[in-house]
Amino acid sequence: MDNIKIFYSIEDNFPPYRVDIAELFGNALVNMGVDVEWYARRAKPGGCSIENFGEQKAHLPYFSGNEGLFWKAINKLSFWMCDIWQLVRCLGKKIDLIQVRDKYIAALFGLLIARIKGVPFVYWCSYPFPEHYLELARNSAGFRRLYCGLHGRIGKLVLYRLVMPLSDHVFVQSEQMKRDIVAYSVPEYKMTSVPMGVPDKIFTLAKARQARIQPGQIVYIGTLAAVRRMNVLIEAFAKVHAHCPDARLVIVGDGDIPWERASLEQLAQQLGLSQVIHFTGFLPIDQAWEIAAAAQFCVSPFYPTKVLNSASPTKLNEYMALGRPVVCNDHPEQSVTIEESGAGLCVSWGVQEFADAMIWMLEHPEEAEVMGSKGPAWVAAHRTYPIIAEMVWQRYQSILGLTA
Repeated sequence: MDNIKIFYSIEDNFPPYRVDIAELFGNALVNMGVDVEWYARRAKPGGCSIENFGEQKAHLPYFSGNEGLFWKAINKLSFWMCDIWQLVRCLGKKIDLIQVRDKYIAALFGLLIARIKGVPFVYWCSYPFPEHYLELARNSAGFRRLYCGLHGRIGKLVLYRLVMPLSDHVFVQSEQMKRDIVAYSVPEYKMTSVPMGVPDKIFTLAKARQARIQPGQIVYIGTLAAVRRMNVLIEAFAKVHAHCPDARLVIVGDGDIPWERASLEQLAQQLGLSQVIHFTGFLPIDQAWEIAAAAQFCVSPFYPTKVLNSASPTKLNEYMALGRPVVCNDHPEQSVTIEESGAGLCVSWGVQEFADAMIWMLEHPEEAEVMGSKGPAWVAAHRTYPIIAEMVWQRYQSILGLTA
């Protein structure tokens, strides 16, 4: 077999922007001999079509672009039906492996089609969505509570009782996620954890920015979703600014829904920090790296819940690759990374804990730079996508029975 041909059904918009999709499957694995045929969500209005993603092709469904409950239902139905149709079409194609990421219905159909065709089925779990929806249900009321609760319970049944036990293999986000899923009686030997990483090009940018550090600038890159409890960072920075008036906080990212960012901006205004906290919204990744590379240090807060503890923080690896010292909190992957690399401070979750660590960074710039200087080597050795791709490639070889 020259190349491994994979049909990969994802939930994300086309073209994929998440690095563990775009960089891993659109670049690193392609260079190793993986040929991917995609099914993805259409971001702009249009009919069913086939688009190019590099030298690969992607199938996109109909999307109206119209507002209103009726058209939202039509778009969702179109996405599901086209997804199932493209999976069925795999029966007539030269496909070595079918893979589905973070979906319920498509996972069931993908598993069925793979069994009929006689090829392996792989499920890729990047986030514990059933637990996420159950947590949303606990914090909601009325119809939203009912919807989220039903979504979470169906997800647990479909994924943990049917799809994962019957899959040939399951890729998960972290060792903690693996431990969590093992608790649902999914065999551990069926799972491989694939942490988030960085592309090699980030190191080139880091070298170019070495002499342009902005004293007092603190940077956060990431989502502002309410589940992250980012108010803690804002409140901690209020204490930092009171102690170090020249400190500034740049927040690169946005919420999943508009009010999440707006509530944080309102909090900053209430605390009198509007002039020293800058919300950029989502930016192209190269531009976000430019901002982080110029920071005196960066922050990676992860609210400690079961859902978020299974994550593999991309931002932590990016900060370290850029040579920036990091302030983060205790978290299964962050704690180990900081302990092994020595690239920052890891504290307990809390306003005062974050504030104390950030003030220390501002008042000890030379010691902080020593910490930051340890990051690139650790990331280069453990978290670049060529390294991660090699691990995934070897696992595919094993799944397909191509290893000796």
